[in-house]
Amino acid sequence: MADIADLPVMSRADAVSLGFAGFNDVPHKAIDVPDGAFTITAKTSENRRVTFCFMGKSYDGPARFVDIQFHDRGTTIPNASDGVSPTFNAFAVTGRGRHVTDSRPLDEAHKPSILVLLMDEAGDEPAHPAPSQRPMNDRELSSLLRRAATVIAAPDSEVRSGRESLIDILQAEAAKRDPRGQES
Repeated sequence: MADIADLPVMSRADAVSLGFAGFNDVPHKAIDVPDGAFTITAKTSENRRVTFCFMGKSYDGPARFVDIQFHDRGTTIPNASDGVSPTFNAFAVTGRGRHVTDSRPLDEAHKPSILVLLMDEAGDEPAHPAPSQRPMNDRELSSLLRRAATVIAAPDSEVRSGRESLIDILQAEAAKRDPRGQES
Protein backbone atom coordinates (compact mmCIF):
# COMPACT_ATOMS: atom_id res chain seq x y z
CA MET A 1 0.00 0.00 0.00
CA ALA A 2 1.28 3.46 -0.87
CA ASP A 3 2.28 5.77 1.97
CA ILE A 4 -0.16 8.58 2.59
CA ALA A 5 0.14 11.47 4.98
CA ASP A 6 -2.99 11.45 7.12
CA LEU A 7 -3.07 14.88 8.71
CA PRO A 8 -5.61 15.83 11.39
CA VAL A 9 -8.67 17.94 10.65
CA MET A 10 -7.54 21.57 10.67
CA SER A 11 -8.66 25.08 9.87
CA ARG A 12 -8.58 26.41 6.32
CA ALA A 13 -5.74 28.74 7.31
CA ASP A 14 -3.70 25.83 8.71
CA ALA A 15 -4.21 23.78 5.54
CA VAL A 16 -3.13 26.71 3.37
CA SER A 17 -0.08 27.32 5.57
CA LEU A 18 0.99 23.71 4.87
CA GLY A 19 0.78 24.24 1.10
CA PHE A 20 -2.72 22.83 0.50
CA ALA A 21 -5.50 24.79 -1.15
CA GLY A 22 -8.37 26.11 0.90
CA PHE A 23 -12.03 26.40 0.01
CA ASN A 24 -14.55 28.11 2.27
CA ASP A 25 -13.70 28.81 5.89
CA VAL A 26 -14.69 25.40 7.26
CA PRO A 27 -12.69 22.49 8.73
CA HIS A 28 -10.27 20.90 6.23
CA LYS A 29 -8.87 17.36 5.97
CA ALA A 30 -5.55 17.66 4.11
CA ILE A 31 -4.37 14.53 2.28
CA ASP A 32 -1.14 13.98 0.35
CA VAL A 33 -2.14 11.81 -2.61
CA PRO A 34 0.69 9.46 -3.63
CA ASP A 35 1.71 8.79 -7.23
CA GLY A 36 -0.14 5.95 -8.91
CA ALA A 37 -3.83 5.20 -9.12
CA PHE A 38 -5.36 6.09 -5.78
CA THR A 39 -8.96 6.40 -4.56
CA ILE A 40 -10.22 8.45 -1.65
CA THR A 41 -13.65 7.34 -0.48
CA ALA A 42 -15.88 9.47 1.75
CA LYS A 43 -19.24 8.92 3.46
CA THR A 44 -21.62 11.43 5.06
CA SER A 45 -23.63 10.93 8.25
CA GLU A 46 -26.56 9.89 6.00
CA ASN A 47 -24.42 7.21 4.29
CA ARG A 48 -24.12 9.14 1.03
CA ARG A 49 -20.90 7.90 -0.53
CA VAL A 50 -18.57 9.62 -2.99
CA THR A 51 -15.25 8.46 -4.43
CA PHE A 52 -12.35 10.42 -5.89
CA CYS A 53 -10.06 8.23 -8.02
CA PHE A 54 -6.81 10.01 -8.83
CA MET A 55 -5.16 8.80 -12.05
CA GLY A 56 -2.12 9.82 -14.08
CA LYS A 57 -0.91 9.61 -17.64
CA SER A 58 0.63 6.31 -16.61
CA TYR A 59 -0.74 3.91 -14.02
CA ASP A 60 2.05 4.71 -11.56
CA GLY A 61 2.70 8.38 -12.39
CA PRO A 62 1.55 11.56 -10.66
CA ALA A 63 -2.18 12.31 -10.77
CA ARG A 64 -3.39 14.38 -13.73
CA PHE A 65 -7.14 13.88 -13.37
CA VAL A 66 -9.73 12.77 -10.84
CA ASP A 67 -12.71 10.51 -11.63
CA ILE A 68 -15.52 11.43 -9.24
CA GLN A 69 -18.58 9.26 -8.57
CA PHE A 70 -21.56 9.65 -6.26
CA HIS A 71 -22.83 6.18 -5.40
CA ASP A 72 -26.19 6.57 -3.66
CA ARG A 73 -28.71 8.30 -5.96
CA GLY A 74 -30.27 4.90 -6.63
CA THR A 75 -29.88 4.83 -10.42
CA THR A 76 -27.38 3.15 -12.74
CA ILE A 77 -26.47 2.90 -16.42
CA PRO A 78 -24.42 0.27 -18.32
CA ASN A 79 -20.69 1.01 -18.35
CA ALA A 80 -17.82 0.09 -20.67
CA SER A 81 -16.84 -2.90 -18.49
CA ASP A 82 -20.14 -4.77 -19.07
CA GLY A 83 -21.29 -3.74 -15.59
CA VAL A 84 -23.24 -0.79 -14.27
CA SER A 85 -22.18 2.58 -12.88
CA PRO A 86 -24.17 4.91 -10.65
CA THR A 87 -25.68 8.03 -12.18
CA PHE A 88 -25.94 11.40 -10.50
CA ASN A 89 -26.52 15.08 -11.13
CA ALA A 90 -23.72 17.60 -11.44
CA PHE A 91 -23.24 21.15 -12.59
CA ALA A 92 -20.27 23.44 -13.13
CA VAL A 93 -20.24 27.07 -12.06
CA THR A 94 -18.33 29.81 -13.87
CA GLY A 95 -18.01 33.57 -13.44
CA ARG A 96 -20.93 35.42 -11.85
CA GLY A 97 -22.42 32.11 -10.71
CA ARG A 98 -23.48 31.00 -14.20
CA HIS A 99 -23.94 27.24 -14.68
CA VAL A 100 -22.04 26.21 -17.81
CA THR A 101 -22.84 22.51 -17.48
CA ASP A 102 -25.91 21.14 -15.73
CA SER A 103 -27.09 17.52 -15.86
CA ARG A 104 -30.29 18.02 -13.88
CA PRO A 105 -32.57 18.55 -16.91
CA LEU A 106 -31.18 15.49 -18.74
CA ASP A 107 -33.08 12.24 -19.15
CA GLU A 108 -31.88 9.46 -16.87
CA ALA A 109 -30.02 7.67 -19.69
CA HIS A 110 -27.90 10.80 -20.26
CA LYS A 111 -26.99 11.66 -16.67
CA PRO A 112 -23.28 11.35 -15.86
CA SER A 113 -21.84 8.30 -14.15
CA ILE A 114 -18.33 9.73 -13.82
CA LEU A 115 -17.35 13.36 -13.46
CA VAL A 116 -13.78 13.86 -14.66
CA LEU A 117 -11.84 16.77 -13.20
CA LEU A 118 -8.74 17.48 -15.29
CA MET A 119 -5.77 18.71 -13.28
CA ASP A 120 -4.00 20.46 -16.14
CA GLU A 121 -2.49 23.91 -16.07
CA ALA A 122 -3.49 26.85 -18.24
CA GLY A 123 -1.87 26.33 -21.61
CA ASP A 124 -1.72 22.53 -21.31
CA GLU A 125 -4.95 21.98 -23.20
CA PRO A 126 -4.86 21.73 -26.98
CA ALA A 127 -5.50 24.93 -28.89
CA HIS A 128 -9.13 25.65 -29.64
CA PRO A 129 -9.93 25.10 -33.30
CA ALA A 130 -10.50 28.11 -35.52
CA PRO A 131 -14.20 29.03 -35.77
CA SER A 132 -14.35 27.56 -39.28
CA GLN A 133 -13.11 24.22 -37.89
CA ARG A 134 -15.55 24.02 -34.95
CA PRO A 135 -18.77 22.03 -35.22
CA MET A 136 -21.87 24.16 -35.64
CA ASN A 137 -23.88 25.11 -32.59
CA ASP A 138 -27.41 23.72 -32.26
CA ARG A 139 -29.10 26.74 -33.86
CA GLU A 140 -26.78 26.72 -36.90
CA LEU A 141 -27.13 22.96 -37.30
CA SER A 142 -30.92 23.20 -37.01
CA SER A 143 -31.00 25.79 -39.80
CA LEU A 144 -28.74 23.64 -42.00
CA LEU A 145 -30.88 20.54 -41.43
CA ARG A 146 -34.07 22.46 -42.31
CA ARG A 147 -32.42 23.66 -45.52
CA ALA A 148 -31.36 20.10 -46.38
CA ALA A 149 -34.85 18.77 -45.65
CA THR A 150 -36.34 21.39 -48.00
CA VAL A 151 -34.02 20.30 -50.83
CA ILE A 152 -34.79 16.63 -50.22
CA ALA A 153 -38.56 17.24 -50.00
CA ALA A 154 -38.72 19.36 -53.15
CA PRO A 155 -35.70 18.46 -55.30
CA ASP A 156 -37.08 20.25 -58.36
CA SER A 157 -37.76 23.57 -56.62
CA GLU A 158 -35.64 26.73 -56.91
CA VAL A 159 -33.90 25.67 -53.68
CA ARG A 160 -32.08 23.09 -55.81
CA SER A 161 -29.86 25.89 -57.14
CA GLY A 162 -27.97 25.90 -53.83
CA ARG A 163 -27.76 22.11 -53.68
CA GLU A 164 -24.00 21.82 -54.34
CA SER A 165 -23.07 24.34 -51.64
CA LEU A 166 -25.47 22.58 -49.25
CA ILE A 167 -23.75 19.24 -49.94
CA ASP A 168 -20.34 20.84 -49.28
CA ILE A 169 -21.53 22.34 -45.97
CA LEU A 170 -23.10 19.06 -44.83
CA GLN A 171 -19.95 17.10 -45.66
CA ALA A 172 -17.73 19.66 -43.90
CA GLU A 173 -19.90 19.54 -40.78
CA ALA A 174 -19.87 15.74 -40.80
CA ALA A 175 -16.05 15.76 -41.07
CA LYS A 176 -15.79 18.09 -38.05
CA ARG A 177 -17.94 15.78 -35.97
CA ASP A 178 -16.21 12.57 -37.18
CA PRO A 179 -12.73 13.45 -38.47
CA ARG A 180 -12.03 9.79 -39.29
CA GLY A 181 -14.67 9.99 -42.00
CA GLN A 182 -16.41 6.82 -40.91
CA GLU A 183 -20.02 6.43 -41.86
CA SER A 184 -22.52 5.70 -39.13
